[in-house]
Formats: sequence, C-alpha cells, structure tokens
Amino acid sequence: MGFRGSFGWGYKRIARLVGLPRSTVHNWIMGNHTPYGSCNTPNLEPSRFLSYVAGAFLGDGGLIRSAQHHYELRFRVRDHEFAEYFSACLSKVLGKSKTPRTDKNGFFVVRVWSRLLFEFLSSWDSIRETAKQYPLEFIRGFADAEGSPTVSVDRSRRVLGVCVVMVNTNRMLLDFVGSLLRAKFATRSRAFLERKHHRMWSKLPCYHLTIGRREDQRRFASNVGFGMQRKQEKLLVALSLLDSHGPSGAVPERQRLYEKRNQIWVKTN
Repeated sequence: MGFRGSFGWGYKRIARLVGLPRSTVHNWIMGNHTPYGSCNTPNLEPSRFLSYVAGAFLGDGGLIRSAQHHYELRFRVRDHEFAEYFSACLSKVLGKSKTPRTDKNGFFVVRVWSRLLFEFLSSWDSIRETAKQYPLEFIRGFADAEGSPTVSVDRSRRVLGVCVVMVNTNRMLLDFVGSLLRAKFATRSRAFLERKHHRMWSKLPCYHLTIGRREDQRRFASNVGFGMQRKQEKLLVALSLLDSHGPSGAVPERQRLYEKRNQIWVKTN
C-alpha cells in the first residue's frame, strides 16, 4: 500500500484513484486480504514443477476473475491419476499442499485463488520462457491433458497402427509444442486442421499435432513420454508389439492382451 505509506492517503482516496471498491482497499489496509489475490504466493521461478503445471493447465485449466477482483484458477479432469499428479506439482509451486476434490459430475477439480499465478498463466511470454527451460515437463503436462496414443487396426489390411496425437483449438500452441519436440528431442511431428468439428468444442476449429513415424514415437516415449501411467503403458505396449511381431503379427497379440468394454479397449490382466 505505497500510497498510504508515502502520502498518508485514506482508503477512500486510494479506491478512487485505482478504481476499486472501497471495501476492497479497506480490507487490504486492515490486513484482512492481500492485493495478490489470497495467501497463495507461488514460486514463479522457472522449474520443472511450474513447467508441468503450465503445460497441463493450457489443456484442462481455466482462469476466472470475479467482479470482486478474486483471481481463481480451476483445473477439472476425469482422470484421478492426472489430477493427483497435477496437484503434486502445483503444491511444489505454491509451497503448500493441494488435493483434488470430486464434483457432482464425477470430475476431479483443483481450485486455487492467486493473482500472481493467474497473471503468470495469462502471460504467453512467461509460459514460453519457462517451457523453453524445462521443455520435457511442459510437453508432458500438455500431452497428459490433450494427448493420447491412438492404437488402431486397419480392417482391410489387418495391420496395427500407432499414432501419438495432441488436440487443441490453438494452432500457435501446437506449433510451439512441435518446435520444442523437434529442437530439444529430435522428434518430428505434424500439425493440421481437423476437417470435422470436434464434439467437445462445437464449431471451434480443431487442430491435431501428430507423431506418426515409428522412430519419432520411440523418441517421444523414451525422452518425454506421458506422465499418466495408463497412456504411457498403452504406447509402450503397442510399440513393443510392433517391434516384436511386425504390423500384421501385432494384431492377434494385442487382441490377446486387450478386450473391448463399453467401447474402450482395456487390458485383460
């Protein structure tokens, strides 16, 4: 509260000057609240934890600023393992423990009120600099949120196919992830516009970043990988089957290891 300390101004005059409600400024002066949005004062020095949080948040996070000048960060996902891993990294950034909670729809939700972290995640320049210093964690966080290993069988040729796919409506973001993969991990990828509208985003243009070549998939799996165990295991199993049995021989082996339940392939053991 520099104005009060330097000029001896009251909260009403400060509120008029900065354009905030009197009650807000009064609570700051009295120590009931802080201009930083809450007691959550994060460590925003580039780190692997902050980089993972940024990558994951760009996929599954949301920023909410209320009329009362509260700065909320909300992370909402279906996967419990993902929510727990994100919370662990976020706890390192905040210096305090955060745990996900379940909402009425079965989603795992992590909520934080922090103006400093809000402003960091609102700044593409800040995110980009952290990602450049810790590219592995940034890509892994983004891949956990927006990526998956797609394993399919060509019905006409009866061969197994594998592709690592990341999906987002922001082409610039996918291009940046692709540039990090190429520059830091010698992994080639391709970004393109999906012709069909994705049901999750209605009429928004939907872009795919794909890693299609087998050698690039191996580099991704060994040098970056998914933080989520089930995604990483699915990719490693598929690559192992292709290496051991070839595209045709891998089909019956995968059918032996997986079965379809409610339109989803799950491991039998």
